[in-house]
Amino acid sequence: MGRLAPSAGLMTSGGNGPGEAWNVFGTLIAGMLFWGLVGFGADRLLGFHVLFLPIGLTVGLAAAMYLVIYRLTR
Repeated sequence: MGRLAPSAGLMTSGGNGPGEAWNVFGTLIAGMLFWGLVGFGADRLLGFHVLFLPIGLTVGLAAAMYLVIYRLTR
């Protein structure tokens, strides 16, 4: 048959468009939310008040930033 035409909604090199901005925003929020909840759960499980929550938020933000930069530079 032939090649399939690329979809307009797929990420293009350079990452232009509002869809890419929402993708970056969602990745950052999801990373902080997930690892923040892991930190919150560790706090509750181990009996601390606010020790692992900020650590989880920081790890989540750093991991999400890594993923965003990795995706946009390849």
